[in-house]
Amino acid sequence: MSRVKTQNTDHSYIRAAERCGWSKKKAREMMRLASRYGTAAGNLQPGPVKDFITARQECTHRRIKLYQGYVFVFASTSTKCITVYPLEIGKELQETEEKQLTEIEKIEAMLRL
Repeated sequence: MSRVKTQNTDHSYIRAAERCGWSKKKAREMMRLASRYGTAAGNLQPGPVKDFITARQECTHRRIKLYQGYVFVFASTSTKCITVYPLEIGKELQETEEKQLTEIEKIEAMLRL
């Protein structure tokens, strides 16, 4: 059985180092495993994680998979990884949005008085 060598983007390695602290070798291995064993975005339960992933899937040329607490964005026609996000970023964004909504609701309540 021959192995197909995947050419990930340089951008994906840079982002993996910045966001996850991975070396190029570790990033390459995680991207390979995520492509093969990751959970597709369509198979996730509704909730903040799925909302975060769906927001990154606005383009049709992307496949998004979740693997070991990381979100991997792949090209739809190959196993080439475009970028990676730690899931904590999604949680932080969700919490920030919730805080902003709470502040807006407080201001609206004060204006009604």
